[in-house]
Amino acid sequence: MSAPRIRVLPDDLVNQIAAGEVVENPASVVKELVENAIDAGAARIVVEAERGGLGRVRVVDDGGGMGPEEAVLALQRHATSKIATAEDLDTIRTMGFRGEALPSIASVSRFSLVTRRSEEDVGIRVDATNGRLETRPEACPRGTAVTVDELFFNVPARLKFQKGERAQSAAVADVVIKAALAWPQVHFVLQSGGRRVLDLPPCTRFADRVASAFGREATNGLLDLDLAREGIRVTGVAAPPDAARGDPSRIVVLVNNRPVADLALRRAILQAYSVLLPAGRFPVAVVRIDVVPADVDVNVHPRKSEVRFRQPREVAGAVFEAVHAALAGTPWIDVGAGTQSTENRCLSPFPEWGGALPSGAQPGGAPGIRDASAGHPAELFGAPAPATGMSGLRYVGQVANTVLVCEGEGTLVLVDQHAAHERVNFDRLWGALQGGRVAVEPLLFPEVVPLDPAEAGRLEGAQETLARLGFDLEAYSGDAVAVRAVPAILRGRSIAHVVKECLAAASEEGSSTGTERLHRLVATVACHASVRAGDPLTESEVRALLHAMDGVADLSAYCPHGRQAVVVHPMGSVLRWFGR
Repeated sequence: MSAPRIRVLPDDLVNQIAAGEVVENPASVVKELVENAIDAGAARIVVEAERGGLGRVRVVDDGGGMGPEEAVLALQRHATSKIATAEDLDTIRTMGFRGEALPSIASVSRFSLVTRRSEEDVGIRVDATNGRLETRPEACPRGTAVTVDELFFNVPARLKFQKGERAQSAAVADVVIKAALAWPQVHFVLQSGGRRVLDLPPCTRFADRVASAFGREATNGLLDLDLAREGIRVTGVAAPPDAARGDPSRIVVLVNNRPVADLALRRAILQAYSVLLPAGRFPVAVVRIDVVPADVDVNVHPRKSEVRFRQPREVAGAVFEAVHAALAGTPWIDVGAGTQSTENRCLSPFPEWGGALPSGAQPGGAPGIRDASAGHPAELFGAPAPATGMSGLRYVGQVANTVLVCEGEGTLVLVDQHAAHERVNFDRLWGALQGGRVAVEPLLFPEVVPLDPAEAGRLEGAQETLARLGFDLEAYSGDAVAVRAVPAILRGRSIAHVVKECLAAASEEGSSTGTERLHRLVATVACHASVRAGDPLTESEVRALLHAMDGVADLSAYCPHGRQAVVVHPMGSVLRWFGR
């Protein structure tokens, strides 16, 4: 008889397989350990991460701690104090409950746990490596300290595919920030290399916790959310549209204090902002959703990062209404609207480009003129751009410091000044980039721009791409960057804001190709180099813009962020509006 081909796997291999589901990277280790600390009732949690967490992760809390028997049991699979029966899954209020985290982490690291309950004089230390446990008494404060050294040392295939140190550090910081947003009453500290990266003391006002986590410059004017209906409560904050970013990393959704990834809820938040944000821009919003535990299933993902609602449409609708109600009645017309001095508009005479516009590839283009007048037959519109060129139009005036009104031969031409200038700048910058001749503006004195941990984590991966576009950036004193030069097209702009936006645009998140990533970056630079909606323009500035638009191959195309630049109405259709 041949040997059986089906066999029972040894415990150490079973744990390593389970670790593949639970332990993806150092950030996932931090997440599991922080959740355990929260469940233990900690008031203060300190996270240490060395080499992005691949060298060491250490999480120390002042929670209830464990006794000697509990500490050993905690390193066995499916050993948990959170649930006892299947029915308990319907009433889960703790962050952890599977009993897999500690044995999974211990199976792929050099692991130690030191813990003590308040009623005991001496604590216990448990060391685990390759499935072997060693225990001994140890003096320690009340609470628990877990140390994870050399993560994936015994799983080289997993270690080989880990990202760089900066990216790992950014992911760890993101976990700590989201935990701090979910539990504002807990003091969170993140340390790395002997330096305190984050210090988030407890807050009674939620907006203060958001501001300390994301930075007050990005969270000015936060709007409170508060809506309750049919067992659903939505609270939190949403920032004004002018705080929007180029990536969605600051849209945070918390369900019963659990950070989750849910596309439907994120879509509800974006829809609430509607036309206040152009395509490619994302708001700052932290939305807390509280539902009855029985109405949400948190057991649908090994890392507990997704949930399933019993009434998903009702929850998404409540989120939309809460954010929409907070934004309703506000005076915003366009993201980033504001006034700029005439010398900073960079409209005329575009000296840095030295002549005609390069036309070349236009990956952001989308042909076709929009039907701009509801209630009128679409066939009345769709006239081509003026054959004589934009510079040949008669300039009539500016409406709402946003729309330029011009008259052509038999046409009424409306120009969105920001979208048009953005399209001009995009085409010019893209052409210059393809030709390897981007003009650079060296700074007389380098400007040091402080970065949050997530932005600092993106710097290493983005530096080469940004250099192609004319940025000279150098990591400076921890989480900061020294800016020595910028693209000449950004002359006179706020450097700190542009650099932060470009780091977000150049990040790999959401990008499938290098060209797509570069396109997003060029669009970001073009946007910041352009006049804004709300800027009053002199006639000479308008003429400079119209002349520059002559070099754009397709004026009916949209700007890189999705807003149409030019709408052309045949004069006959305009006169018919008045019965002529």
